Amino acid sequence: MGSPFEAPTVGIGRLLKEGGRFVVPHHQRDYSWREDEIEQLFGDIGEARSSGQDEYFIGLMVFMHKGTEDHFTILDGQQRMATAIIILASIRTWLRARDLERDADKIQEDFIAGRELGEQDLKPRLILNENNNQVFRQSVVREAPTEEIEAALKGLKKHDPNRRLLEAILVCRKRVEEIANREENSLDEATQNLYDFVKYLRDSVKIVRLTVPNEANAYTMFETLNWRGLDLSILDLVKNYFFGKVDSGSEAQLREVQTRWAQMMASLVNVQADVFLKAYWTSRYGRIQKPQLFPRFKDKVTSSGKAVATSADMLSASEQYAALEIADDPTWAGLSEQPRGRIRSLKLLGARQVHPVLLSALERFPTRELERLLHLLEVLIVRYQLIGGLRTGRLEISCAALAAEVYQQKIKTATEAFQALRDIFPKDDEFRAVFVDKQERNNQKVRYILQTLETQARRSAGQEMRASENEPSASLTVEHILPRSPSKSWEPILQQDPNLAEDCTYRLGNLCLLTGVNRKLGAKSFAEKQPVFAQSTLLLTNEVATFKDWNRDSIEKRQERMAKLAVAAWRFQ
Repeated sequence: MGSPFEAPTVGIGRLLKEGGRFVVPHHQRDYSWREDEIEQLFGDIGEARSSGQDEYFIGLMVFMHKGTEDHFTILDGQQRMATAIIILASIRTWLRARDLERDADKIQEDFIAGRELGEQDLKPRLILNENNNQVFRQSVVREAPTEEIEAALKGLKKHDPNRRLLEAILVCRKRVEEIANREENSLDEATQNLYDFVKYLRDSVKIVRLTVPNEANAYTMFETLNWRGLDLSILDLVKNYFFGKVDSGSEAQLREVQTRWAQMMASLVNVQADVFLKAYWTSRYGRIQKPQLFPRFKDKVTSSGKAVATSADMLSASEQYAALEIADDPTWAGLSEQPRGRIRSLKLLGARQVHPVLLSALERFPTRELERLLHLLEVLIVRYQLIGGLRTGRLEISCAALAAEVYQQKIKTATEAFQALRDIFPKDDEFRAVFVDKQERNNQKVRYILQTLETQARRSAGQEMRASENEPSASLTVEHILPRSPSKSWEPILQQDPNLAEDCTYRLGNLCLLTGVNRKLGAKSFAEKQPVFAQSTLLLTNEVATFKDWNRDSIEKRQERMAKLAVAAWRFQ
């Protein structure tokens, strides 16, 4: 029996010119190459050319016939193919700008897009996925001006699916200019440089073209190649395994899983997909090391039906995961304002270890218990990590175990979750002892700590907090009472205690909040700062003015007072 695979070696330009038309499936990732990857490709090709290499290989590309003989679906290789076309299109643009229309049209026709007889519309050699194709067609195939691309790029959000595509076009156009004009060449020499580059890309920059009869064959092949060193992400491996596991005779099921995967990737556009995959698994089954993710998925997803069901669960979890650090996301619609504030706090604190717990709780806890769990997790992260500085590995292990028990409904309330975390939850005296010496250099975290303590101080004093006094906004700034760069007025104190600045500048007892016009005290003396502190409506700032001098003893006494407040402020029960 003959092999179902065809795998000739071919120049990538020759593939574009003679290989037919290529389509990126809608579930495939967006164009993602960064500037350094594009620069690496240009550099490698340039080095291969200058050293006289007849061939430069850029790896394997995998295709599947799509209906007709000359139409193919790209299963692996879209980034390299798209980048090759962007490079060739950049050379076309350079030629056209110098009225070399005939050669520009030749590149367009051979490698980018052509017209059928009697038709007006261009037929591109490559069709990208739904997110990228319109921009690719407008900017690359139809040759948008550079200034138009620059303007479009400025209007895009940071994580827009077309940002890297537009950036790639600008990078390639810039590099083509450099290749053409190396060593101040004449126009003829510059043009010949580019002609030689095109020919090298056409004939000598080679790929192994693997054509498979169906996707199931491809996904089996991907897995085999991965164990032999193919650089696929864990998420790619899981995706390929899922697609291959769906019954080859059920195209509807395959499309269903592919559509869900595309929707999942859209949900994860602003997060690291492989990190989500680990959090998802942990939320359902407990702690796992990243290298074990793919084998464990294979063990669990053993049939077409399980692939379909798991893809649905992963899609739902991906939408929840994307919302874990967005307090205004509809996922949290049923929560009151204070629990939403805890979501913002957990994001600020960088509490990724609790993400699996939240994924599980979103599936299993009613709203009231979810709100109480958010409170517990905030207190835990502050006591254990922010103030305690304890090992994150132990925190991850405990949270992973808790997540699995929540999902398996062995733990059904926040109180039961608290009991499960007892072994790592710092007790009041431990927390107070660490807090009295705490230093913090991150101003956002300092602001969070001081605002929480201010609220607790008001509560202890029986005073209501006006929203404008302690709101989490840019109007509140962190003031170092002993300045980071002290003026000469501080010299007498620093001479008495030479290590004061090094030991105490970033201690919490030396930090306070200021609002509005009072923020620019800088390096002024304590005597000059005191009247400003005395006018503050914030209790903890106002109290600073009651100290006669500001020295090590003052800082320690204030921080001891803050530590007592902290024990009450960050307490679950």
